[in-house]
Amino acid sequence: MNIQNRKVLDVSGGKDVEGQAVIVHSSHNGANQRWKVLYTDKAVVATSGVSKTSGFRINVPFFIVSRLPMKRVAECVGANNMVLRRYVKGRNA
Repeated sequence: MNIQNRKVLDVSGGKDVEGQAVIVHSSHNGANQRWKVLYTDKAVVATSGVSKTSGFRINVPFFIVSRLPMKRVAECVGANNMVLRRYVKGRNA
């Protein structure tokens, strides 16, 4: 959740399909707004090396995984668009 405007990532229309737009929307706590952060090293998150302002581990790549049934990841397409995609090992989008 963006703490300044209380907006969250939202799978547009709640459709769990390949290429579906991921948008920023007001929070309603629906299934299409639930995500999991999965670090690429899959290590247990330790307290050291964690940003106090964001809560993310510093300099460790991660995926944002939808909690919808297909568990697709949010992927950036270009500079301003994000979509749901099936996870592909080695793709760094």
